[in-house]
Amino acid sequence: MFNISKIIHKHKNNRLGLLTTSFIIIGIFLIIGIIFYSYNVVKSFQSVKTELNKFIVCEQTSETIRSNSNELTDLARLFIIKNDERFALAYLEEIENTRSTEKSLENLIKIYSDEDQTVKRLKIALNQAESITKMELYAIKLCYAALEKEIPLFSEKIKNIEIKESEKNLSGTELHNLAQKTLFDEGFLIYKTRINENCRLTVKAIADDIKKKLDESSEALGTNIDRLRLLIIALLIINLFWFLALKEFRKVTQSYDRIYSIGEKRTKILLKQAEYDALTGILNRNAYDEICKASAEQKLPVALILLDMDHFKQINDTYGHTGGDFALKKLAELLMSTFRTGDYVARIGGDEFAVILANFKQEGFKIVTEKIRTINKSLAEVEEIPTLSISAGISYSKTGYSEELYKQADKALYAVKEAGRKGCRIYDDSLNR
Repeated sequence: MFNISKIIHKHKNNRLGLLTTSFIIIGIFLIIGIIFYSYNVVKSFQSVKTELNKFIVCEQTSETIRSNSNELTDLARLFIIKNDERFALAYLEEIENTRSTEKSLENLIKIYSDEDQTVKRLKIALNQAESITKMELYAIKLCYAALEKEIPLFSEKIKNIEIKESEKNLSGTELHNLAQKTLFDEGFLIYKTRINENCRLTVKAIADDIKKKLDESSEALGTNIDRLRLLIIALLIINLFWFLALKEFRKVTQSYDRIYSIGEKRTKILLKQAEYDALTGILNRNAYDEICKASAEQKLPVALILLDMDHFKQINDTYGHTGGDFALKKLAELLMSTFRTGDYVARIGGDEFAVILANFKQEGFKIVTEKIRTINKSLAEVEEIPTLSISAGISYSKTGYSEELYKQADKALYAVKEAGRKGCRIYDDSLNR
């Protein structure tokens, strides 16, 4: 911004400078307004999200309470009708271990304070519903007594229920009939319906309250978004005027771009000279050293191939430096076309080359040796210099590049030369003998 102001003062008159300053001041105020209303939008959105989460949890709690209450009643009734203890055990498992209703209430308390009026109202409704559970437990107790079955050891609630004195001397059939009457007579149905309706109305009131707050938060969000939209439009208009005011500086900008482009091209040329071999166009020794350093730091599996051209001095003597350069270029071309795009091919000396195989797996040795044979076959078909061939040594490390990896590849290369050249060898411990 400081540099633009200097250009304005050098190339424009006072009126244009004043206009530009005005645009800047107005733009700053608009940006402040955008930041302010952006904050309000985020705040309103969070409020909407919170109220929506409350509404969802409330709906889930309502459904859990309703379905759980009906399911418990069905289990108690099925136990009394069919005398199948599995239904009683399922009932007791739910109220003493699974506790779906209590867990739903705990989820509601997570988004409300335990002292919140909403939670208090729901607890009152659940306490009323607890009386239904007590009636169902009493009926189950009577049925156990009628069937003369032992109470499940884990059920403290059943054990703690005492049969009324007036009912202790009843026969098994009478106790069973009394259990049925407890859960099937009209009084129970009316009482359960009234309590369930009370729970439903309580949850509905909570949901309506949440929905009201959700509507308020949504309205606030919409208002803030509208204001933010207006500010953004105003800022766009100011930017349009700003663009028109700066149109006269286009020539200066174009001049700068030309200067920058020239500098960038020079930088690219210098980088290429620093990283690539001038003769072959592949990576040079400096780039190779940097890649080795990076591999050593990353400690990933890597293979190294060291290779050089066989009898290169004789090639130079026979065909001159032009022939030698041709041979080096041909070899570089074959290396680049044979190995993977992600491998690094570099010329590290006169006729010395290296290939770094990143993320290499030892199963790939067979493929690598086949590639070396393919390169030698292609070199043998070069008409200009019919005696071209290479020797290569290969080594592998699970933990990235190291000096030891280089020494191992060099030993393998030396072994190939000792064996008559034109081939490759993978390093193994036998080369240390």
